[in-house]
Amino acid sequence: MSKKTPFYDVGISYGARMAELFGYWLPTEYATGHAEEYIGTRTRASLCDLDYMAVATIKGPGAFAFIQKVFTNDFTSLGIGGIRYTAIPDEKGNMIDDGTVWHTGENEYMFISGDESDYAWLEKNAAAFEIELQNITDQWTTLALQGPLSRKILEKLTNVDLGFKFYTFKKGVVGGIDCTIARIGFTGEFGYELHFDSGFGKRMWETLMEAGKEEGIVPCGQLALESLRQEAGMILVGNEHNKTINPFEAGIGWTVKLNKTNDFNGQQALKEVIRNGVTKTLVWFRVDGIVEMKTGDPIFSDGKEIGYVTSGSLTPGTDHSTALGYVRPEYAITGSHYTIASGGAEYDAALSLVPLYDPGKYRRMGKRPD
Repeated sequence: MSKKTPFYDVGISYGARMAELFGYWLPTEYATGHAEEYIGTRTRASLCDLDYMAVATIKGPGAFAFIQKVFTNDFTSLGIGGIRYTAIPDEKGNMIDDGTVWHTGENEYMFISGDESDYAWLEKNAAAFEIELQNITDQWTTLALQGPLSRKILEKLTNVDLGFKFYTFKKGVVGGIDCTIARIGFTGEFGYELHFDSGFGKRMWETLMEAGKEEGIVPCGQLALESLRQEAGMILVGNEHNKTINPFEAGIGWTVKLNKTNDFNGQQALKEVIRNGVTKTLVWFRVDGIVEMKTGDPIFSDGKEIGYVTSGSLTPGTDHSTALGYVRPEYAITGSHYTIASGGAEYDAALSLVPLYDPGKYRRMGKRPD
């Protein structure tokens, strides 16, 4: 049975159309609509319910050794207040999930991902380490305040200096509520994630929306979030990766540190991937026409099937749409045009090896926030 987030009732009051996603009732779009929520995020600011994000804390003398073992990235240089993106591999090197590791204190870390079932994998691996592992998903909630005016809005509500770097966080008070403020997001825009006690969900939502009125803040549903994250090249568990996909295929091979001083799950299997090469690679497509490609739609080159779509979305305000998908490596050539078959029709699609929006991460890193 799907759960209601702390923002369910306030979402209904904003005219949200709800659907069951990730085990939760989430707004697909509000009364503002998909297009305005997308454009509002890109040009002003938006607020998005991310309560479904899964959160686990890892504490104890063995915490560092544990994260080095279960994640592909190397956390040796990750200082307190830092965040690092990583994959979680199984013994075969395939992806349990992706997510972020946060260094919250001495011998203390936090892992955040989009799938609460990841906790079972962490628990399975924890026995050999002197750690305390806790699932705090139900205790914390998350709102994403994203867009070029997000800092201007947040500054009205906190004394925290918000000029800190991308992929770092600070603890402070926002609108009278204790909060962890992170410079991170899933939209490709400059923005923040706010993590706080779930009991304050409705109050925080209303406080932020009121503070952002002058800037034209909008609520952001899952349809707009899909358009935003796909353009920006963010991968999603169940779409771009699953337990049959390895990090190199999923385009996040840069998170795999094979030369870490310790062994980690799937290390030998991932070395074999490097040695033998991948059989498919994740790419982006700019699709002619206002049409949403569907997961599993086939991709063709001169009538020959060469891959499949993993995600597709509309790009409001344009004459094209966006798709992500896997193709055989020999077809992964920037600027090449292929055909995607969807709903009984065929569409021209131009391939890109980099995300279609902000490929250099200038906007999201705050180097060009406006």
